[in-house]
Amino acid sequence: MPAQEPAEQAPPGENGPIEVPGPKQPEFRVVQPEFDTREGKTVFKDVGAIWKNVSQKTGREFYTLKIGKMRLLVFPNQKMVQ
Repeated sequence: MPAQEPAEQAPPGENGPIEVPGPKQPEFRVVQPEFDTREGKTVFKDVGAIWKNVSQKTGREFYTLKIGKMRLLVFPNQKMVQ
């Protein structure tokens, strides 16, 4: 079989916010409670995770929340000083 060339990728930060690579393990897990009828109790199903990041542009901390294919950026509720 002939070797395939790797797909060309966009430079980092071109298609979204610039993030400093964080730890591989998330800061928080996101779980969903489900009732298990066999055991008659609530069990927690992992549905996502939250990672802590720092913006390279401003140096401010924020979190990335990933649930399935959905990705949300979470910022502290603070007034911006301009």
